[in-house]
Amino acid sequence: MANITSMGAGSGLDIGSLVSQLVSAEATPAANRINRREAKLQTELSAVGTLKSSLAEFRSSVFSLSLSSTFTAVKATSSNSSLFTATAGYSTMVGSYNIKVNQLAQANSLELVTAVNKDDKFSSGTLKITVGSGASREIAIDSNNNTLEGIAGAINKAGAGVTATILNSGDNRQITLKSTATGAANTIAIEATEDGITSGLGLTSTFAISPTGLKEVQAAQDASITIDGSSTATTSTSNIFLFNSGSLSGVSLEVKSVGADAAASTAKLDIGRNTASATEAVEAFVKGFNSLTSTIKSLTSYDAKTKQAGPMVGDATVRSVSFQLRRFLGESSGGASAYNSLSSIGIETQRDGTLKFNSSKLTAALSADSAGVAKLFAGAAASSSQPAVEGLGNRFKDYLDKISGAGGSLDSRLNTINRNISGLTDARDILNRRLQGLETRLIKQFSAMDSLVGRFQSTSTYLTQQFEAMANIYKK
Repeated sequence: MANITSMGAGSGLDIGSLVSQLVSAEATPAANRINRREAKLQTELSAVGTLKSSLAEFRSSVFSLSLSSTFTAVKATSSNSSLFTATAGYSTMVGSYNIKVNQLAQANSLELVTAVNKDDKFSSGTLKITVGSGASREIAIDSNNNTLEGIAGAINKAGAGVTATILNSGDNRQITLKSTATGAANTIAIEATEDGITSGLGLTSTFAISPTGLKEVQAAQDASITIDGSSTATTSTSNIFLFNSGSLSGVSLEVKSVGADAAASTAKLDIGRNTASATEAVEAFVKGFNSLTSTIKSLTSYDAKTKQAGPMVGDATVRSVSFQLRRFLGESSGGASAYNSLSSIGIETQRDGTLKFNSSKLTAALSADSAGVAKLFAGAAASSSQPAVEGLGNRFKDYLDKISGAGGSLDSRLNTINRNISGLTDARDILNRRLQGLETRLIKQFSAMDSLVGRFQSTSTYLTQQFEAMANIYKK
């Protein structure tokens, strides 16, 4: 507002204060309307954001329900984990098996028959190392690496599938060569040739499997197990057995040791239903739904005593969401399974709108018909005997994505609210320009009045003086 405090000399009025009050009287109602509108929009923005966040959290608890693997998972249990451990895939059949560990997988290992002195040097030449059917590696030995330590370092750098280790005993040195891969097929084949003048012990005589060269200290060996007393053993090049077919399909079994006798080497492998994943998923769903219910109640509450209403009382979006979610709760998957509704697997709706979960009913349902429970939540593809079924998990997930996902209806509403809030800045700018114009106009009008009153005052003073002068003349 312009500096108008010096005006009023002609009229004696406080024109600056008068103009300020008039402008304020004009500004206050309009500014209050804008402020009330902004407060309402900010409250709505916060409420819709809270609802969207709560729906997104509920969506995260629904996702695992849309996966059939959540309800058909199995677990493998070993009765003696010191002999073997196992894990099972989702497709593994339930069953029980006796597993006898016959032997563990071993890596081929060689070492020098006779240790050598730490100062001994070998003649120049080439080592050719092959492991199993793999590619051969040729390693040059010369004056830069012709000690036992130098040869070990060259072997380890060559990537030949062999690890060389030096063992010390005083001044004596021993070298061990061990295949990095286990299994009967991964034997070490080593050849040595001399290219120069023979010196020291010589490559040919030392680095070859012979009575005076290298000896085998551990044979290459496959792991072996016997399943349910079969006459044919099952083998693996490593200590891990992966089953891709048959009743054990999807099982990964790792052997750990061999017992002192057949009985001590045998343990039971049980493949049973893993109800933990399903129970955790359903518990998360119930918890998520109850949390969402609590949020909606808070947003739509009304206190008759204080006459205070929640920010989304009567909101059409909230009513629609509540109606749709509760409709899903009452739907079934159809079909012949007895477990085709939430109530049949232990989820009940309470009088206050929350859900209650009885995990023992779910466990019983999974034991009796895990496929039916999976169909209830995850649905089933169409077959020759029945149409496709959309499970409750997918129905919840798809609907929640439509409402609270990126680009969903709540996002659109939030964008509209933010645009309206931004529009209030323009409204304030327009109001300020109008008030500035009003102030300028009032100053101009009051300035003119002040000048006119000033002239009237001067004329009045002049006339008063003239009349007093005339009166004095007559008195004389």
